[in-house]
Amino acid sequence: MNSNLPRCARLRTYLRRSRLACLVPLLSACAVVDSHQAELARSRLVGLSEVDLESCIGAPDQHASFGSTDVLTYYASSTNSINWTVPIVGGLGVNNGGYCHATFQVVDGRVIRVLYSGEKNALLAPDAFCAPIIRTCLANIDDIQHRAAASAAVTIASPATIRRVRAQ
Repeated sequence: MNSNLPRCARLRTYLRRSRLACLVPLLSACAVVDSHQAELARSRLVGLSEVDLESCIGAPDQHASFGSTDVLTYYASSTNSINWTVPIVGGLGVNNGGYCHATFQVVDGRVIRVLYSGEKNALLAPDAFCAPIIRTCLANIDDIQHRAAASAAVTIASPATIRRVRAQ
């Protein structure tokens, strides 16, 4: 029975390591999803009104105006750390963190460009640290755009058109 003890200990160590090895890809998968959201925001938020942008993200951390152009900047930071303790060998730690400055260029009240700067990339996930800034807007973008289109349609319609539609 004692001859099996080292074999069991090796098996136990292998199982611990394989659980840790499975954890790393799972954590990376979250960063990849965040990276995808940040990339999606570059196109989906273009055309959004400044009012709608501030309604879903909040007031910017920094605001500058240049004629008819506004530059709105939002800040986000994140720290991630994973620590493992292996008996006898000691501990192993992985620290990962970054920050993002999401800058929205607004011309005549509409977003025309979304830019990211800072230490914004996670492992295999560019711009992942920017996702917390834009996540709420992306989750509600269809509703925001639908309301904006409905509001524009009502604004464009003349009183005569509205009377005609009501009569039908």
